Formats: sequence, C-alpha cells, structure tokens
Amino acid sequence: LIMGRDSEERGLVTPAVLPQQIERVAQVDVSRNRYPYSIVWGPLCPITCCCPCVGHMGIADSKGKIHDFNGPYSIGIDQFMVGAVWRFVQVAGSDDSGWDAALARADREYEGRMHNICCDNCHHHTALALTESGRPHSLLSACFLLLRKGRCTCM
Repeated sequence: LIMGRDSEERGLVTPAVLPQQIERVAQVDVSRNRYPYSIVWGPLCPITCCCPCVGHMGIADSKGKIHDFNGPYSIGIDQFMVGAVWRFVQVAGSDDSGWDAALARADREYEGRMHNICCDNCHHHTALALTESGRPHSLLSACFLLLRKGRCTCM
C-alpha cells in the first residue's frame, strides 16, 4: 500500500502505479536484472524453502540497478545479494526526478548501520528509500505492496 503525500493524513490508499501512468514507467529487462523504479525480492535459500514469506528485498534506481542492504555497513549496488530477482513491483516512473536522490539518502543512512536480521534489515532499507521518495512505507507495507501488486519474473 502506498500512502499519497496529501492523502496520508486522511488514511487514503492509492495503487503503486495508476493505470494512466503505465506509459511513463521505464522498461523492465529481466534478462539483464534491470527493474527501474521497482521494489524487488528474491529467496534466501535455504530459509525461504522452510518459510516461503522470508526473502531478500532491494529497490532499484531509475536505470534499474538494484540497491540492497546486504550486510553490516554494506549497500550492494547492481549486485543483488541473492542473484536473480523473483518478484518485483514498479512504484514510480521516469518523471520522478527525486527517485535516485531518495535512494542515495537511504543508502547513506544504511551504510552506517549494523545489519540485524530481525530489527534492521533489507526490508527496512527499502521502506526508508520509499519514505524518502515521498511514499511513506513501513517494513510490512512494503512487503504487502510487493505481494499484492508484484509480478513474478518467470512469467
């Protein structure tokens, strides 16, 4: 779920990308692992085999390069920690000039943090990047958005 800036106080929810915005969304290229303006997810083997809801999350810049908090004081850029993306959802489009700056701010913040699998992880980094971009999110709302609106890369 995404809360619009002006609708946040009223608790209104808007879709990730409105139908009239589809034409302005940058092209995804699965073969090159490029997912512009997207939240991405991949499995954490073998944990995901036992608990399917557990996985690794990242967020991609305007060029489709994935940024992910992949360990203590470490942000991976264009090297998604788990390899290939299995699920993604585009949440912005090419006219969003502040997207890359928002990701850079979240990256700077998380480069200074210790990774904690439960309390401060890749999902929190992604939620902060979304919030910095003007799309307030929490760890859970980012996950639900990906589950509800996301597409599998195998299709």
